[in-house]
Amino acid sequence: MSDAPLPENTSYDDAVRELQEILQQMQGSELGIDALTSKLQRASALLDFCQQRLTKTEAEVQAVLKRLGLEDAE
Repeated sequence: MSDAPLPENTSYDDAVRELQEILQQMQGSELGIDALTSKLQRASALLDFCQQRLTKTEAEVQAVLKRLGLEDAE
């Protein structure tokens, strides 16, 4: 995957896969400072995306549990 901004239709699984690829690249080879900086910036954007997706999903699950009267069933 490229270093372009995340498209709106990016899935959580795609973002995690790209994070894994970046990690492998960082572990498996010597990156120059410019490439390392680029990879770190991309990883940061992907981590932010994943965190937002997880937070949104957690809120949706909590809303459903509340409607079912199970909000304390964590």
